[in-house]
Amino acid sequence: MFDAELSGGDEIIRRLGDLYFDSKKMQKFSRLAGAEMVHQTEERFYNQHDLQRQPWIPSQRAIIQNGKTLRDTGRLMASLTYIALPDGVKWGTNVVYARMMHYGGKKALFPHLWGDIPARPYLGMNENDRASVLNIINRIMDVDL
Repeated sequence: MFDAELSGGDEIIRRLGDLYFDSKKMQKFSRLAGAEMVHQTEERFYNQHDLQRQPWIPSQRAIIQNGKTLRDTGRLMASLTYIALPDGVKWGTNVVYARMMHYGGKKALFPHLWGDIPARPYLGMNENDRASVLNIINRIMDVDL
């Protein structure tokens, strides 16, 4: 599985420590944060940009078909999921070409490719994502479950 782990900086890690000893709150956090990060990742596909909101280089297929990059069949985006863990969350995809689409690759190194693939980062956390996760933690901490 090509995935990202929730490691959103010192503030998130510190606040997760507040939840760690309350398994019910930690479970709620893992579910909500996982769903949020899958949603944020899907938004990058819809908006065709990377984590820093920089537009992806359009694929040749998208240009020719007047379509969207990384959205030919929709398989990659539809495969995004999360796993709630006892101490956090992971999200990602099990599609075999996901890593190549994220990091890119050169035909010279991967002869089976139809051409060079530019990196189109979609998986990870940016500052807005970190703020969303902190908001989830704050809401959970303020509510008695």
